[in-house]
Parts: sequence; C-alpha cells; structure tokens
Amino acid sequence: MDTLNTPDKDAATLTMLSKEVARILNVTKVEVDTGLGELGIDSLNVVELILLCEQVYRNPVNPEALAIDQYTTLRELDRQMIAAALPSA
Repeated sequence: MDTLNTPDKDAATLTMLSKEVARILNVTKVEVDTGLGELGIDSLNVVELILLCEQVYRNPVNPEALAIDQYTTLRELDRQMIAAALPSA
C-alpha cells in the first residue's frame, strides 16, 4: 500500500507546512484556509516557501508547475504538492 497519499499523511504535511510558514512570517500560527497574500507572503517569501515545500514534501519542485497566487491557501498548496508527488499515469 502506498502511504504517500493517505489522510494522515495529508494532515501531517499540511500541519508541517503551516508551522513552517508561521516561522517564516514570525508569528505563532497561520490559518491554512487564508490566501497567501492575506497571510503576508510576498514574492520573496514565495521563493522561500517553494524551498520549504521541497523539504516538507521531500520532492523537487518545478515552480512553473505550481499555481500560486495571492489567493492560494496553504491547503490548496498542500494539495498541489501531494498531487505533484503522485506518479503520472
């Protein structure tokens, strides 16, 4: 059984992602359903966020393959990263 895409794994990666984004922003907690722009992520933070995703998801990231804008939430980014890690059919 593939353990990469299980509900527990999904929740764990989202939790790690939100904790690391909070650290980047120097706050105690971030809401996973709030847009990146509203959280305070700017264009420089996006680069750091992509590098962070490579560590959290243990998967090289092609930034052009991600759909990230100011309205993208951490939950949506988590889904994109998990989908990118799945083998293509």
